[in-house]
Amino acid sequence: MFYDKAAKVALSFYVMLVNKGFNRKDRENFNTEGLSHLYWELFDSVDAEGSAFRYMEREAVLILDDIIKEHYYFRPQVLLGYTSKPVADLLGLPTSSSFRVGKAIRLKAKNPKTRMFLVENLIIRGVTRIAVCMDYVEFDTDNYLKKDALYIH
Repeated sequence: MFYDKAAKVALSFYVMLVNKGFNRKDRENFNTEGLSHLYWELFDSVDAEGSAFRYMEREAVLILDDIIKEHYYFRPQVLLGYTSKPVADLLGLPTSSSFRVGKAIRLKAKNPKTRMFLVENLIIRGVTRIAVCMDYVEFDTDNYLKKDALYIH
């Protein structure tokens, strides 16, 4: 009982902290190695600063960076990127989750136009694993262990 209550409280704090909006003015203060528009701290796990740059696969981040290069007006809000083991356990992610190995990104997308924009641009760039929900779009580049799919929640 206590664990469930503690997990819910921690999860609500995690959601508040993780909603990281992209701001071009802040870009010069962060690690931008290999990226033309984004910065690595957008994808960090909450408990480990710099974790995305160290542990995340480059492909998913480069795909998102390429979308911004083509559509300069797009401002992604990253809800979930790389997750460390304690955070992933707290969120209840399975051990085979692509977030644990840094191959997945969840972006906030509240309206249908934004969701369709993301899905269209991800498909153009060859992403074959996409999940669409009412609040977010999530994609991963983990094509080795999992089959191609488009999930709609």
